Amino acid sequence: MRRSVILLAVGLLLSACGPTAQILYDWGGESDGVTQYERLAYRSSAKQSPESMCAMLVMYENLVTHPGGLRQVPPPGICAEYAWLLAQPETAAVFAEHATSRQKAALGFATAAFLERSRELFEMEMRYYPESITFIKPLAARLFK
Repeated sequence: MRRSVILLAVGLLLSACGPTAQILYDWGGESDGVTQYERLAYRSSAKQSPESMCAMLVMYENLVTHPGGLRQVPPPGICAEYAWLLAQPETAAVFAEHATSRQKAALGFATAAFLERSRELFEMEMRYYPESITFIKPLAARLFK
């Protein structure tokens, strides 16, 4: 009996060891304490170049199509941010002119489909985060009149 209690105690102690901090959402991996999202979207927004915009579009597409974290859905707001960027008139032209062939392949759809993809992304945002409907629905309605 005493041996069973000791084995149980050791088993409980060992099961408590190891990494327990898990993230709900994947923001594109981390390097030097900075996520890919922070590097491309947040930190470079003031000095956005056509090349960084192309990289950001690919990063958004990756976050949306290959979500990580415990929930396995894109992080809150990512679909809406990506949709907004795709809906901007100059985005398709900038991407068509400055994206590498690898970036174009990674995006997976033609620049002519940017508006359609934007609509899909707004719908995804509202489906994953229903609390965003009051903000996203009027915004999408104005964009797609």
